[in-house]
Amino acid sequence: MTRTYEIVSADAHILEPPDIWSQWLAKKYQDRAPKLVKDAEGGDAWLFAGFSDPDPIGLVATPGLAYDEFRWTGITYERARTGCYDGEARLADMDTDGVDAEILFAPQRTIGHFLGDEDDDFVLAGVDAYNNFLREQFTAPDPTRLIGVGQIPSLGIDTAVDYLRKLKSQGFKAVAISNWPSGGDSISDEDDPFWAAAADEQVPVCIHINLTSRAARLAARKAKVSAGPLSSLAAERARASRANAKAVAGLGSVFSTVPSTMGQLIFTGTFERHPGLHVAMIETGVGWIPHFLEQIDDRYWRNRAWGEIPLSQPPSYYWFRNMSATFITDRNGIENRHAVGLDNMMWSTDYPHHGNDWPYSRKTIMEMMGHIDVEERRRICAGNAVRIFGLG
Repeated sequence: MTRTYEIVSADAHILEPPDIWSQWLAKKYQDRAPKLVKDAEGGDAWLFAGFSDPDPIGLVATPGLAYDEFRWTGITYERARTGCYDGEARLADMDTDGVDAEILFAPQRTIGHFLGDEDDDFVLAGVDAYNNFLREQFTAPDPTRLIGVGQIPSLGIDTAVDYLRKLKSQGFKAVAISNWPSGGDSISDEDDPFWAAAADEQVPVCIHINLTSRAARLAARKAKVSAGPLSSLAAERARASRANAKAVAGLGSVFSTVPSTMGQLIFTGTFERHPGLHVAMIETGVGWIPHFLEQIDDRYWRNRAWGEIPLSQPPSYYWFRNMSATFITDRNGIENRHAVGLDNMMWSTDYPHHGNDWPYSRKTIMEMMGHIDVEERRRICAGNAVRIFGLG
């Protein structure tokens, strides 16, 4: 029986269940797994490699709270919604919200714990643990509604290609990369085998906001370790306040690193060489894209004579043919949807992160898109995700 999808969240997440690593990570690595500890307010927090301060679960564990009730610290798993970390409960939350399916991405802080390690075997062990948990536990209650995105390791091009093919054979409908496939700080010719494999396997490649190389993760980790631990609870709270202010300021400009990634993919001829490749930019918003497309076409036109740019079409052509992006609340993007591309934009909830509107997603959709053509709304809210991720 073919499932009908009316509303699909093209970007949702999972809060790690408390026992994820004891259940899924190989026993030999248990002492190096992320550690569940207490934050400054007695809430639960994960301590990751290279960090002296734990990362609280607060803003990724309590969807549905009023905005003035959200807290970063002081939230325990007992208070967290079970749907944040349990697949069966997630389905119930989706039913409440009117969401037919979710495309599920890994918690980036957790994945970074493994991708930034210097031990190759540990990187693989962590990525395998997460992918196996996602496939065999979280999405198992209904894989037609809970659509897991497999994570690619950070160990170079051969491993990246091997994992893409392995994940496809295991039933994953998409993969996520957190660094350029060959491991560099920018795109290179060495990445081409991965793009070729993705096109050959017809697997969309997802980039969740940005890409960070393994070397950069290692360097950042060492810098944080050398800074040493905080000396007191007061110092921890002061640091948390500064960090929170910086983080919140950055939320409104998450797309700031994305134009460079898109530009590298397009201008190096990646899509020219691999016309069947699709790259989805996740949680980037779309309202800024028409301006970006105007500018890259202008730069191409002005510099095409001497630049030896390996494109047979204007750069915007490859966006419309080969790329897409997700948004949460983006009224500017909706008003400019034809310039963004009706087939290139996908709505999402970002559940269970605090920016989501659960359980009022249908209300949010109608307030943002109720005035547009019904068929256009269906494409944005479900049809594009169904087509891109091969649902149904």
